[in-house]
Amino acid sequence: MPENSGQHSPVVTRVACGLCAVAALLLALIAGSDLYLAGFPDSHFTDYDLAAATPKRVLTWVEIGFFVLFLLLAVSPMSARARTGALVAGMVALVLVVLAQWVGIPWYFTNHLGLDNGVGG
Repeated sequence: MPENSGQHSPVVTRVACGLCAVAALLLALIAGSDLYLAGFPDSHFTDYDLAAATPKRVLTWVEIGFFVLFLLLAVSPMSARARTGALVAGMVALVLVVLAQWVGIPWYFTNHLGLDNGVGG
């Protein structure tokens, strides 16, 4: 049986950090395009667009911060165990941020506050 059975290779955790960095960057780009396309196609900004712009912008910058964090985790000298722990914690936090952005903000501003988001007939 190999001596490192059950342990993660440092290369695997570095690659996983790199993949998470790419995912965080793509999520930030999607969030940025959501902000950029507010009011499209008629240039009418609804109450929802105006109210949700700041929280969406903040969460977009948080996702860019996760991109930097995962890149630093991938290249910084540390043990594989510490890198894996930080990677898991960062992934859980990123998932919570994405859930807040895609579920929490729309629910809060449309259902809870009752703001018009322009969807409908």
